[in-house]
Amino acid sequence: MFPFFIHYISEFTYFGIFFVLLLCGLGLPLPEDIIIFTSGYLSYLGTIEPITAIFVNLIGILIGDLIIYGIGYYYGEQIFKFHFLKKIATDERLKKSKRFFDTHGKKAIFFGRFLMGLRAPLFLVAGITKFPFKIFFLMDLVAAVISVPILFSLSFYFGSHIEYALDILSSLQKIFFFIGFIIFFYIFWKGFKLIKQKNTK
Repeated sequence: MFPFFIHYISEFTYFGIFFVLLLCGLGLPLPEDIIIFTSGYLSYLGTIEPITAIFVNLIGILIGDLIIYGIGYYYGEQIFKFHFLKKIATDERLKKSKRFFDTHGKKAIFFGRFLMGLRAPLFLVAGITKFPFKIFFLMDLVAAVISVPILFSLSFYFGSHIEYALDILSSLQKIFFFIGFIIFFYIFWKGFKLIKQKNTK
């Protein structure tokens, strides 16, 4: 996958970075980490300019996240009128989701940014439950500002040892996913436990 994206980004440069990250934000099953990583490596090679590349990565990620949030916000529960979603998104579950975001929304958005596969549905539900836009954007921005420079710098500064950098990336992905999943699961469990306690009173 890495050689493919080297060729792709070399060919389409900043537009290519932006376009793929936008699709990743909309739920395309591609690891956005590898796009950021490849951008760093190509900056090391001098193919693209580092500061511009980091900026384009951030913008692509954030706009993709905002689109999926906006779809949820503006279309709301109408999304769940599709037959295959009706049984999953019951009224009771939507109410619980709303309470969950009211209680733990900030943490869920922040850590959700690091969880590939859960990110898109989480941000969609954030929009559906009308989680405040300003808070959503702030938490997503903070998480992106942390993750993007780290991944970019890894391949930029270790460009001469790219295989070693790829091994580090693979390890970081596993660590981030494991830690993020544990934290997210804990937040999710605590939130629904609190909701259950309120319902029994």
